[in-house]
Amino acid sequence: MIPLNAPDFGALEEQYVLDALRSGWVTTGPYVERFERAFAAFTNRRHAVACSSGTAALWLALMALRLPQGVPVLTQTYTCGSVLNAALRATAASPLVVDVDEDTWGMRADHAEEIFQKQRISALSFAHIYGVPCRDTADLLGLARTYGVPVVEDASEAHGAAINGAPAGSFGEISVFSCRGEKVVGGGQLGVAVTDDAALARRVRQFSENGLPAKTVRYWSTVPGLNFQPAHLNAALACAQLERIKELLASRRAIHDGYVARLAGYAGLRCQRTRPSDDSAWWLTGVLLEPAFTAMLPQDLGAALAERGIQTRPGFYGLHRLPHAGDVGPGPWPMADRLLERLLILPSGPTVTPEQQDEVVEAIMEITGRA
Repeated sequence: MIPLNAPDFGALEEQYVLDALRSGWVTTGPYVERFERAFAAFTNRRHAVACSSGTAALWLALMALRLPQGVPVLTQTYTCGSVLNAALRATAASPLVVDVDEDTWGMRADHAEEIFQKQRISALSFAHIYGVPCRDTADLLGLARTYGVPVVEDASEAHGAAINGAPAGSFGEISVFSCRGEKVVGGGQLGVAVTDDAALARRVRQFSENGLPAKTVRYWSTVPGLNFQPAHLNAALACAQLERIKELLASRRAIHDGYVARLAGYAGLRCQRTRPSDDSAWWLTGVLLEPAFTAMLPQDLGAALAERGIQTRPGFYGLHRLPHAGDVGPGPWPMADRLLERLLILPSGPTVTPEQQDEVVEAIMEITGRA
């Protein structure tokens, strides 16, 4: 079996998790505080608040911003459905969504500007898809300043990426990360929000602790928070991963470069691209299978690869396609639809070997009749 995205856990992770287990701390504890300090430094932010997942971090960020009810968040349609669910709950309104660019698959600023010109927006949220920095980050930040709305940077997949030398997670009022087990920094189920605003960080923490404003008065809640507190064992795991971040990023970048080299020269195959001034985390590597290469759909090729023990996955459904999304705007969203219809994510976790990459590419060529 060649796994899609198996985590790379080693001796340091084992050491920290065993230390956390033997400490007697279970829900919260010293590793949570250590992780928060380390992650704030990692992203050049003043404050980090750990929570139970990246989805929780998105909801907490939107809630802490005190967005007006009934006023939509503006985001991109090609992204994980978590942002849709968080926005629905935080604003009681369907988000408005725009299409993504052809290279980085990030939010298009020109499409966003069209929405700003027509409708009131409560917040702007854009994502770095598969760890690739959004091409239009600077323009999107400029739009947010012009229209006076806060920015939630969704860096869930972009640990270690950089835009003109500035780390992903350092843009806007608040940024969020997922640290699920298969992310670049994996901690089982874990998320984190980072910001430079101390008051905003306090509100994030309050909403994550059942709305409790302080620990001095037990069971006194002042806002409708939920229990999204992180687990001590998960934070210990993430601390070890964060200490190994250079090694983990190097592995993913080498795997991406390996696929690009192996697939070069085949018409109709194209990988995601990043700007020369930016650095990608390359969390996952996907390939667009254009009709010029094969008439096979990605799900059919993926099924054939699975029979050979090779795991893959398709692209995201655009938020505009999800049945509970509501009215998310006029569209169209051709690039997001193209990614759903033609994208196949290849095995690209940090444990994938060059020999396994050879096997993946050879299998693709055999199945599509290119061998």
